[in-house]
Amino acid sequence: MTTNTLVKDADVSLPRLYALRFGYSVLAIGLAFETWPVVLHHDPSWRGTESLVYCILAALSILSFVGLRHPVTMLPLLVFESVWKVIWLGAVALPAWLSDRMDDETWGYTISCLLVVIFLAVVPWPYVVRQYLLTPGERWR
Repeated sequence: MTTNTLVKDADVSLPRLYALRFGYSVLAIGLAFETWPVVLHHDPSWRGTESLVYCILAALSILSFVGLRHPVTMLPLLVFESVWKVIWLGAVALPAWLSDRMDDETWGYTISCLLVVIFLAVVPWPYVVRQYLLTPGERWR
């Protein structure tokens, strides 16, 4: 273990590391069951946005399995997952709900995106703020 890893691990409690691993497992397993059958057994004419989304989500599932081993190092993955879901809920689901235009597809995505509460709960937000917003970035040259 490097000194940098020891410092990161010391900043996050052991119960929080287990909570993070729970979050990664929800993401990894859920996405694996949802995306890999489609990626592996798709129609030969499969292309366009749907193919891109499924391949990105399949990659996210693989990286989530890495998060089980390195929960602090892979934190940007859970932050990304939290941020895009909150954006989608605010930009798409909430306006549709407020205007009474929720169809079955939007409800399905909304329910799926509401799982963001798991990630919002397990991510050590004070650590994220310290590490990614308050700590000076790496040099440019």
